[in-house]
Amino acid sequence: MFPVQCKNLLGLFLFIFFFVSYTQASDGENDKLQLSGFATLGATFSDSDHHGYRKDVSSDKGVFSGDIDFKQQSLLGLQANWSISPNLDAVYQGVLRDLVEPSLDRYTTLAFLRYEVNAHWNIRVGRTAPDLFLLTEYRDVDFSYIWATAPNEVYGIIPYRSIDGVDVTYSERGLGGIFKTKLFTGSSEAEISGDSIIQEVKIEDIMGISFSFDHFNWIVQVKHSQVNIANEPLSNTYLAENISQVPDFLWPNSQSFAQSLLLKSKKVSYFSISGQYQWHNWLASAEVSQIKSKSDVIPKITSGYAALSYQLNAHQFYSIYAFTDSKNYVFNEPNVNEVALNELIQGTTMLMNFYSANQQTVSLGWRWDITNDIASSLQWNHTQVDETGSVLWLNKATQHNSEERINTFLLTLSMVF
Repeated sequence: MFPVQCKNLLGLFLFIFFFVSYTQASDGENDKLQLSGFATLGATFSDSDHHGYRKDVSSDKGVFSGDIDFKQQSLLGLQANWSISPNLDAVYQGVLRDLVEPSLDRYTTLAFLRYEVNAHWNIRVGRTAPDLFLLTEYRDVDFSYIWATAPNEVYGIIPYRSIDGVDVTYSERGLGGIFKTKLFTGSSEAEISGDSIIQEVKIEDIMGISFSFDHFNWIVQVKHSQVNIANEPLSNTYLAENISQVPDFLWPNSQSFAQSLLLKSKKVSYFSISGQYQWHNWLASAEVSQIKSKSDVIPKITSGYAALSYQLNAHQFYSIYAFTDSKNYVFNEPNVNEVALNELIQGTTMLMNFYSANQQTVSLGWRWDITNDIASSLQWNHTQVDETGSVLWLNKATQHNSEERINTFLLTLSMVF
């Protein structure tokens, strides 16, 4: 386990950060302080009565038919950079957005010290963004990418916005571009919401590596990471305790099955490959990822998207195809009295399919760069949600396993300042 706890590390960083701020202000060196920000005002509409749209699985609120929602896409971000010395700087970023558990700790997305050893090596200590995605470094800065929102099929399944730990990056120029290798480790925590249940899931012993090659007009990235689940979700504990109490004549081997539902100390891995290519007025990007675990509760989830856009003066028109696929669980334990244990079996099926994600989305959108710092995006998503594959949505209890075609409209105004 990474030896420094999240909140203690954040508190230490903030103390150092504001101490440096005070010292520089006293010395009249405020020119070393750079402040910047970004914001998005977004409206979301959907036509489903049963599946509520949400940006990622940490949200406990869904957008259903008849709703006009301004919380899912809206945010305000502020960032401060201090140049402490030619080789050392400090970064703090806070993002105000709708959260299940609002707190300074949750609003803080970046808080690290960065030391540049030389032109090739740099080290960061503190809170950083987990290097999982093509858009890792600007996942919350909507102005930085064309779409109204990043595809949920890839970005919505991961609730972790940051990790507390250390990363080391090595850069080397070659073949007309820049090669980068990053190693990172640490811990994190986030909420996962579903079916009126909000659970905090902590991860530790994060070990990750990423490779990238950035050329003039294209980039390729490969990433892999592995984590251990650090706590037991309450729903898993509750169901396991109830199943373990069932006598053998009703459910043989109920004890061992109950143990298989527990997630604490289980390993989960994430792998992705992504790329982007720009030629003339066209921009193409694609990303494919896969989640695997040592537990049947978290199935293998394969996700991806391909996007294409065309720029015409201050306007960009784009399309996206995205998908996510996983195996559905069907209860087939031998010699179980399904009539007597119907409620437990339903609970087991729901838990085993909680992380199942099966859907395909086709998106069309238009971005307008109003000024150099302000842009608007209008996007239409048409999603086919398959049976027992709707983890990315909030579901009405009576329609939990239903399949449905859903139209979602997103209108955003984003800016940097």
